[in-house]
Amino acid sequence: MSDIKWDRSTRWANARGLHEARGVPVELAQESEFAAAVVLSKGIRFAEQAAIRDAIDSYNEAQTIDPKIEVSADSWNILCKMGSLHGYAADVLFAGEKAVSLSPDRKSYQNSRGLARALTGDLDGALTDFQSFLDSNIFFASVKARRERWVAALQAGENPFIPEELDALREAEGKTSVQELPEIAIQQS
Repeated sequence: MSDIKWDRSTRWANARGLHEARGVPVELAQESEFAAAVVLSKGIRFAEQAAIRDAIDSYNEAQTIDPKIEVSADSWNILCKMGSLHGYAADVLFAGEKAVSLSPDRKSYQNSRGLARALTGDLDGALTDFQSFLDSNIFFASVKARRERWVAALQAGENPFIPEELDALREAEGKTSVQELPEIAIQQS
């Protein structure tokens, strides 16, 4: 890291693993943009590890350190998706909204927001997001079949996210051994 070349135009936000960097020059470490990016990097890692409260705290801290930090749509999406899968849909729905507003054409972001919406009782919003995702035709057949089941359930006024469905989604994300998930209250409208 001591050989790193940087100047005031270098953008650090959303760099994964930045918080693990060693030998960071003192001058760089004192830059608020860099310091905020380091904290955001921790937040992204926390989200990926399903430590959602720590992730939210880190995202907020990064924005406090540098209010101009540009958190990417992908970083917001990670927080929304993982938070929703691990019992914090109401706490991370805002992140899904930010991801979609930053990249409205990325249907995978609508997919994550749809999950958060369904888990917070906004079945109509979830239906809209999942239908948009299906209309995009940018997925594997197994993904299509699962989303079609979700859309059918939502059209019938049912929330498809029963505990078994959430377990399957977490397993698909490689998070099969999460300890002490908060109780997920699935709201019906």
